[in-house]
Amino acid sequence: LPGVAMQVTVYQIMHDLGFINHLYGYIIMMMGTDVISIYIFIQYMENIPVSLDESAIIDGASYWKIYWKIMLPLLKPAIVTACILKGVGVYNEYYSANLYLTKENLKTMAISLYTFTGPLGSQYNLICAGVIISLLPALIVFIVFQKQIYSGITAGAVKG
Repeated sequence: LPGVAMQVTVYQIMHDLGFINHLYGYIIMMMGTDVISIYIFIQYMENIPVSLDESAIIDGASYWKIYWKIMLPLLKPAIVTACILKGVGVYNEYYSANLYLTKENLKTMAISLYTFTGPLGSQYNLICAGVIISLLPALIVFIVFQKQIYSGITAGAVKG
């Protein structure tokens, strides 16, 4: 089902839980709708050999130690990729942010850019300046983490 088709139900649940106009409620809702990250983690973990776990168990490592010392460091590219893709998606989100965050102090960048349009015309110079300014954080994060992003995205692309 498309996300828009479920918005009436999601809005009712968010309202009943008191999450409308609360940043934490919006964050929880956005975390629960992330299928791409699950796919990235599944594909990445399928390429980690089971022999790593088995040899760590033979060496006497607990499951907790296997997770923290072996699995988590190997998952860093997938974690960075998932965080950046979801972060950029949330940063550019318009529909849900406009629906659930209606207070003026909770408006996101995408909603704030929309305020420069009006019935008598749009202020394109301000919109273009706002787009460039809003693009800079995502661009900087991408430049800094591009190696991890590419390795995380391509990890599950080819089965070996």
